[in-house]
Amino acid sequence: MLNYLFGFNARMGRLAFFFSSFVVGVGFVMLAYGATGNVPSSGRMDVLLAQASASQPLLFAFYGVLVICFMLQSMRVRDIGWDPVCVMAGWIALMVIDWTVAQKFPEYALTYQHTGTAVGALANAALNLVLLFWPSGGLYKEQEPDDAGSDGAWPSVPPAAATSRIARIAGGEFGGKAR
Repeated sequence: MLNYLFGFNARMGRLAFFFSSFVVGVGFVMLAYGATGNVPSSGRMDVLLAQASASQPLLFAFYGVLVICFMLQSMRVRDIGWDPVCVMAGWIALMVIDWTVAQKFPEYALTYQHTGTAVGALANAALNLVLLFWPSGGLYKEQEPDDAGSDGAWPSVPPAAATSRIARIAGGEFGGKAR
């Protein structure tokens, strides 16, 4: 059930992932501006966070955006050809360990406002760059030719299920009567 709930079985290409993430981010910034009346800026971030934490709709929207981003990343990881259950669990574990180190040893945190270290920020940036720029995984893996009795040609790739289904329908096997 979690495969369908979090999008572990779905696939999403690079361009769709980029635009979906962009739209979610812009939508949340517009919602934050509407709820607080302030535009996020570097000098007033503490004030904005205090106003945002007092707004119930904004907190619900934040957790909703968190779930949406998790689902988008899971779909992109599946499209790359990796197992999202393992990759996303590892990513979350890395961020939790990074947060714990930054809390226990504040001198390793990026600044006094951050809850992460430089190592965690670099790992997060690297994984996000991989999600944006790694090519999609193919549907079929290339197979090595058999040495026994083979002429050295690559084996043919079987047609996709949709292609064979269309061929059956076009051949008159659909609906019981052939015209």
